Amino acid sequence: MVHSDSAEPNVREAQPAAPPLICPACGGANAPDAVFCANPACRKALGGFAYVREELKKETRWHEALADRVVAGIGKPHFLGVHLLWFLAWTAINTGVLVMAPRFDAPPFALLGILLAMETIFITGFVLISQNQQSKYDAKRAELDYEVNVQTFRKIEELETTLQLVLARLDARDAAGGNAQD
Repeated sequence: MVHSDSAEPNVREAQPAAPPLICPACGGANAPDAVFCANPACRKALGGFAYVREELKKETRWHEALADRVVAGIGKPHFLGVHLLWFLAWTAINTGVLVMAPRFDAPPFALLGILLAMETIFITGFVLISQNQQSKYDAKRAELDYEVNVQTFRKIEELETTLQLVLARLDARDAAGGNAQD
């Protein structure tokens, strides 16, 4: 049985329906209590917080975007396959195994070494730029995680305080009611 004091306002009054949540990534409408976007292609988390990837993408400069694309390509097995074919063809042509083309780099393949050194310099630069981007992303993500943790901690503390007040009121009510029944 629920007791109601006339001095306390009725907390459970009819509230207007909440508007749908709009996904900032795809623009799709979602249920007011949705946690993730309902669009299967998107599935972004919904809520009043910053979206790290989208936020950093707006700030990304052209060379950083280029570095990310190059590093993504380098990280695939195709990159190794192309290089393997390149080295085999280079070696076959310049050792005379493949007679269809004239030799242009005699063993020990000095030109190949210079080209690979230049490629290494560029790849290293792209990887470092991409890692700097990843570090920015990680730092921003850690900052947002910390903010969420602090907000969650504060909310838990608030709920704990409210629960203690409710328990104290119930104990007081039980004590007053218990004495009257004895």
